[in-house]
Amino acid sequence: MKKLNITFTSILLVLGCFAMGSAPSVSASTPTPVTITAVYDFSGFPDVTGTFTTTGALTISGDTTMHVDLNADGIRAHCVVTLIASDGTIIIHQQCQFATDPPEGRWQIVSGTGAYANLKGNGSLTMPPPLDEAMIGVIY
Repeated sequence: MKKLNITFTSILLVLGCFAMGSAPSVSASTPTPVTITAVYDFSGFPDVTGTFTTTGALTISGDTTMHVDLNADGIRAHCVVTLIASDGTIIIHQQCQFATDPPEGRWQIVSGTGAYANLKGNGSLTMPPPLDEAMIGVIY
């Protein structure tokens, strides 16, 4: 009977190992720091153009566009930023408020194309003078 218990236990252990090995593993990507800096020409407001550079986990640069949608009192805005790199685009939504000096807000990558099709990221932003935007956060 003792041998039967050992054999049965061994079989259960082996089956358990196979079951664990065959289950799909879900691993979260590690958030990695990134800074995105953009300079815009606001002469075409509410659709503005400029250039951007990134440092940290992502090192690209190129042209950028931003559509600014101000609320009625001009204190808050929702902006859609498109970063245009040689190997794809990144679309970022921003929520900004202008009651602080400098103005500040939050950003989130909502989509991308090419090399950035699956890129995710978010963080905070400040808009220090004269016309810069500094987005600091993580990508994953």
